[in-house]
Amino acid sequence: MDQLVVLQEIYSSFSKGGDGLQKINSRAIGGSCPDLMSILLDSSKKGRIDKDVCQKLADCLRDVYEIKRLGDICRKAGFYDLAIDCYNKALSLSSDRILRPVLLNNLGQTYARQGDLAKAVIYYRKAASGFEDAKDRSGLAHILGNLGSAYRLVGNWDKAIKHCYSSLKIFEEIGDHQGIAQMNGSLGRIYAQMGERELAARYLEISLKDFQRLGDKKSAAWVLDRLGRIAAQRKDWDRALGYYHQSLSLFHEQGLSQSGGIVLSNLGRMYLDMGEATAARESLERAVRLIPRGTNPAYQNALCGLAATYSFLGRDCLQQADDAGAEIVTSNRSAKMASKYYARASDRYLELASSLKIDLPEIKVAAGIARSRSYLAMLSGDISDEEAVALTGRALAALDTASANSQDGTKAKIESLKRTLAGMKEAWSLSLLGDEPWRLIEAATSSAGHLMVGASAAVEANGVLCDSLRSLSASMEARRNGGDTAEKLMAAAADLRRAEKQFPVTEMESGLQSAGEIGDAAEIIEEQASTKNVPGRTGSASILKGRLSFKPERDALLLIGRFLTRNVFF
Repeated sequence: MDQLVVLQEIYSSFSKGGDGLQKINSRAIGGSCPDLMSILLDSSKKGRIDKDVCQKLADCLRDVYEIKRLGDICRKAGFYDLAIDCYNKALSLSSDRILRPVLLNNLGQTYARQGDLAKAVIYYRKAASGFEDAKDRSGLAHILGNLGSAYRLVGNWDKAIKHCYSSLKIFEEIGDHQGIAQMNGSLGRIYAQMGERELAARYLEISLKDFQRLGDKKSAAWVLDRLGRIAAQRKDWDRALGYYHQSLSLFHEQGLSQSGGIVLSNLGRMYLDMGEATAARESLERAVRLIPRGTNPAYQNALCGLAATYSFLGRDCLQQADDAGAEIVTSNRSAKMASKYYARASDRYLELASSLKIDLPEIKVAAGIARSRSYLAMLSGDISDEEAVALTGRALAALDTASANSQDGTKAKIESLKRTLAGMKEAWSLSLLGDEPWRLIEAATSSAGHLMVGASAAVEANGVLCDSLRSLSASMEARRNGGDTAEKLMAAAADLRRAEKQFPVTEMESGLQSAGEIGDAAEIIEEQASTKNVPGRTGSASILKGRLSFKPERDALLLIGRFLTRNVFF
């Protein structure tokens, strides 16, 4: 088999799918580079294009049409620099007035995919001039459409519409129904990005009917996906679901699993917007499996959506753990699931960060925060103080990574959360310090100090909270010096009651619970203060032992710490 035919089959396979390559005998290839062609064919049969082989073929091939088709394959595979080399080599070998504008157009498309839209426009214009000279109106119409797409990418809507509309008119004049369908779709896409959804839907519906009439199921499926996105933006969920499922059905019918994966990604992100995280997870996990890792931004979009979905599910499970209350088994199970989801979110964010060609620190910040949350979620379960100290340490380490990549307001929040966690870690460590009063007081006052710093930046009621922590710390210092602590304890409790009133349930995602944590802390301190004020009232031996080990202060500090952590990021 001639090697030009083999190159055409490889390109067709990667463009349209199918198993036609499996029927070609790699040992029966004729031409100037049969060995290299055989290697390229074998790798293509396995679903990948070998870049090194393509480079060697670009040096070996001499036929202009073979070089051009190799460039097309490289462009499809994302080897843009190599594709540009192939097209330039073909141009240097060709004087054909029909082929040269095609090569110039392909150079424009390659530069557009690289993101170099200025060069893309230059080559598109050269190609348009070439097609005009050759009186090739169909070629000119295609180039005008490409120019419209390039201007769309840079947000130059007037020029984008002008060129696509000119292309549409030529296609209508020459009776090219496929071109007409494509340009109606292109105009719909431009209007969609402009936010003109009604006008976009009108053009896309015309395009859809044209493609359906032509029997072009692949193009119809893409238009349906686009209509689904527009409907989702309008929150017309039922209509969007209908479009997405029709699109998926057409892609499945044609065996185009990668394209179906992109639709699943859009569907999953819509489910997330609807608050249906479980359905979102199912769609996005399938999307990540179906879209090849190098297919960007499609794979990256799916990763980002999946990471956000795992975080959403983590929050849901964490809320279930809190709602379970005294039901220890249910609470522990939900806390573990929350931890797993946050860990998965962190993994996906890290994978996303590694796949990007540019450094986006905010992705690493999201990964660090999600990792920290995976450790903090376990604190909602039934664990020992020793385990809590270890988990808090790991959460702090994860936040160090997030803080190193953050800036401005986000960095301030992370540093605030770190101080809060440091305070909680100190509080949990109280039970591990034995019965040495001076060490216990040092840890307890240190905990309160960290929480004061955390509170100063965390929430609107920070002033009242800081006052309560200051009074609580003063009561412990008085205790160290053998003074009366009741007055300071009552002041701390009163400040907590004032803080509790500043958090109406309707203003916070977890308002009821967070306000409750402040109220519970106030109740603990009030009970301790009232006991101090009643002569002879000391309680049971276990209560007395708890007070000697600063258990009431510890419990109150942890409740305040939980409140603060929820109001920074949760």
